[in-house]
Amino acid sequence: MLTMLKPFNVLRALLLTCSLTIPSFPFLVYATSPTAEQVEQFKKLSPSEQKALAQSFGVALPAPIEASAQAATPTSATTPVPRPEAGSQKATSNRDVISTDGANKPSKNKTYAEAAAKGQLDQAESTPSKETQAEVNAGDLVLKPFGYDLFASSPTTFAPATDIPVPVDYLLGPGDTLIIQLYGKENSTQELIVNREGSIQFPQLGPMVVNGLKFDEFKQQIDSLVAEKMIGVKANVTMGALRSIQVFVLGEAYRPGAYTISALSTMTNALFACGGIKDIGSLRNIQLKRGGELIATLDLYDLLLRGDTVQDQRLQPGDVLFIPPVGKTVGVSGEVKRPAIYEVNASTTAELLVDLAGGFQPAAYPSASRVERIDAKGDRTVIDLDLKTASGRSFNMKNGDTLMVYSVLAKLENVVVMNGHVHRPGYFNWRADLRIADVVGNISDLKPNPDLQTALLKREMGSERLLSFELVDLAAALRKDNLANRYLKPRDELIVFGASDDERAKSLQKFIKTLALQSTRSQPANVVKVSGHVRAQGAYPLTPNMSLKQLLSLAGGLEPDAQQNLAIVAQKDTVTGRYTFLQISLADSESSYRLRAQDQLFVLSNTQSRTDLFAEILGDVQSYSWQGSATPIVEIGGAVRFPGLYPYVAGARVQDLIQMAGGLKEQAYLLSGELTRRIVDNEQTFHIEHISIELKNPQAINQVLQARDQVMIQQIPSWNDKKTVTVKGEVRFPGEYPISNGETLAQVLERAGGITDQADAKGAMFLRTSLKDKEAEALDRYKSQLDQEVAQLEKEASTSDSKFADKKAVGAKLLSQVQKAAPMGRLVIDLPGLLAQSPEQRLAAAQNVILRDGDQLVVPMQIQEVSILGEVQYATSHLYVKKLNAHEYLSKSGGVTRIGDKKRAYIISRDGNVKPLSKRVLFFRVSSKVEPGDTIIVPMDIDRVSPMVYWTSVSQILFQLATTAAALKTVGAI
Repeated sequence: MLTMLKPFNVLRALLLTCSLTIPSFPFLVYATSPTAEQVEQFKKLSPSEQKALAQSFGVALPAPIEASAQAATPTSATTPVPRPEAGSQKATSNRDVISTDGANKPSKNKTYAEAAAKGQLDQAESTPSKETQAEVNAGDLVLKPFGYDLFASSPTTFAPATDIPVPVDYLLGPGDTLIIQLYGKENSTQELIVNREGSIQFPQLGPMVVNGLKFDEFKQQIDSLVAEKMIGVKANVTMGALRSIQVFVLGEAYRPGAYTISALSTMTNALFACGGIKDIGSLRNIQLKRGGELIATLDLYDLLLRGDTVQDQRLQPGDVLFIPPVGKTVGVSGEVKRPAIYEVNASTTAELLVDLAGGFQPAAYPSASRVERIDAKGDRTVIDLDLKTASGRSFNMKNGDTLMVYSVLAKLENVVVMNGHVHRPGYFNWRADLRIADVVGNISDLKPNPDLQTALLKREMGSERLLSFELVDLAAALRKDNLANRYLKPRDELIVFGASDDERAKSLQKFIKTLALQSTRSQPANVVKVSGHVRAQGAYPLTPNMSLKQLLSLAGGLEPDAQQNLAIVAQKDTVTGRYTFLQISLADSESSYRLRAQDQLFVLSNTQSRTDLFAEILGDVQSYSWQGSATPIVEIGGAVRFPGLYPYVAGARVQDLIQMAGGLKEQAYLLSGELTRRIVDNEQTFHIEHISIELKNPQAINQVLQARDQVMIQQIPSWNDKKTVTVKGEVRFPGEYPISNGETLAQVLERAGGITDQADAKGAMFLRTSLKDKEAEALDRYKSQLDQEVAQLEKEASTSDSKFADKKAVGAKLLSQVQKAAPMGRLVIDLPGLLAQSPEQRLAAAQNVILRDGDQLVVPMQIQEVSILGEVQYATSHLYVKKLNAHEYLSKSGGVTRIGDKKRAYIISRDGNVKPLSKRVLFFRVSSKVEPGDTIIVPMDIDRVSPMVYWTSVSQILFQLATTAAALKTVGAI
């Protein structure tokens, strides 16, 4: 269903309403445009009349009709139909704006271009038209018919300008305006219009018939009459407005019909007025007919190719311009200046076709041309042509042929190439005596810091152009050394490297890939690989008789930390895929070993692990193991610098493997090592043999290894037993002291210079890591139990029970304290008792602690305060007063709280010992003596709220930890 009445449908309705349709020329409906009055007349029709009028043309009439009618903009009679680019699918499908099928049923009331622009084309509409199918594929290029794009973007009007001179052979006719100026005895200007009878009314001379007169003839006639009948007066004749004429454009025009055009219009003007020529119309046989006779034939190729307008005849009223279908067409593509489909004469040669296409491109290779043709059987075939020969140029092209002209090959012949670390890489003309020094010139042609020792010469060998490579001593070549300054061959390529270039291998990857493609089963790719500590590791071309030194030079040389006295070469059997390994010294510059195809060189480092270096190849080695052949790997561990798996070198000894692993570590135990060997005997029984090796014995380390052997180098016992203790606080030389097994506290104190005069020996704290771990485990255990207890209390009876509430509060408080508590690991010692012994007696004294790794001794300054903690009214510290006892100190802190347990109160001495708050003497309880640094603890009355004994234990542990932590903070140890 249409949503808008298109302007062209309005045009049809208006033309019908105004009775402008000529039955014998139905195409006039397409060519004539409505006037503004006609639009208004259509809009004044009643809705029923408009609907009936639309149905008579098979057009659906939408509402509101006013909006549709206003959308129809009237155009000039000479305004062309807009035309997209010729040869495109949208252009060829935009011809039939309205088409009918069956009983005048409209197919679509929307142009193909409009629908495509809005994305509303369905599958059927997207089918290319026959005109589009005229395009042919030539290789990857789609050829388009030549010349039709002349009408792709036409101007808005094709009427000639009014201010151009009128030609003398212009024929006068009805509608022309003649301007006659009289001067002399009388002065006047007459503007006369030729009437329908072909005459003019000259006031002084009377009527004159001018129809059919040439403009020059009319001027002569006026001059003669004025001179004869108007003595003393002369006349000057010019043309005013020219008449319009009506011509017919028929045949394969873009929009055939009758057109009103200027009297000065030519055949090409009429073609532009109708929008041009369809792609199936002929550009070379446009016929001008007048009175049924053929007057002239226009070949637009003359205009397009040579700018020749001789055949472009001026039109007269009633002329018919007929465009027949296109004739014989052939295509030309490839290396020509104007590839396209051309309309040609009956007999056209390949040479004439190339001339139509503008001639050959500079890169054309006419000798390798080709014609695609459909033969008599309907099969597509190809004919080879040599357009450099007379027979090739005279080859007769048939309708539908396509001539393809190929280009010359992209490769260059008779040249040499220089690439890499040079200022001007590129091609050089080859000559028979050309040498390397002629191409390089001098060192200034190279970029800074070139590698003058090693360059690479690529050369193509034989008719198959197989790649081969040679090493070049560039410095010697520049010195004109005849051996190094070699003669070059066509297509040689000299590759120069930078001395610090670590991308050498990457720059050669294209050659490595080519060498791999050239390889066969019997002849592997001539490629070698170097890995490890070289400047540019990777794959390189194998040159003839290549040595290790040459490969290292090609790879940029060794890294500073490379191990020179030992390297590994891996040789691969290209048939079986098995590897064998050789051990070679890089320090020997005269090594006789010559690299083979697929060899790999491994350069070890003196400072870095070999694990990554051998990982890939050892993986390959293990994947190629099979029955009857031991996998060629060995392993070494223990006190060597780089333990791990290594390739097995046939005949290698234990000392070779040690050297491959970087040598022995300082802690290696030279009196004993172990060689483990896996053995499968003749009865296929597997067992392991352990062989002891004394590394100080030359005969033992010269023992020959076998594949899959394992060597273990043991280290000196207790080598890694690094133990230290820390001494802090009031000692003369605090710090961290290494200790040996069995060393005691007295010995370390002596090494630390003893305690100072300000030290409080009794308050010394000894911390041990193992005790700290045990305390942490106990805290975790108590925390877990308390979590369960508190959770259970939450589920029990109502909180209105005061005993239950107290129990819940105590449990929550203990849990909070456990979560915040930090284990200390304190061991109670008697440092004053130890110091009281003589130096000789201290070693055997009971107070002398045998030290362990991580122990700490913290000696505080003399302390003058007494601390009160726990369930007291005000927990604080008081200055020590000798005459006060424990109960009196409690009184100074406000006494015990409601939930405090004064009976179980205790004193933690500064040395870590615990004593009760009071003790029974006969029938009396005597308060314990308090000393400086002591801490009085009043625990909670656990029995009052819970019979659980471990709650009391938790409470005591927490206070002890808190006391120790407070003391350490005072000393600054934590």
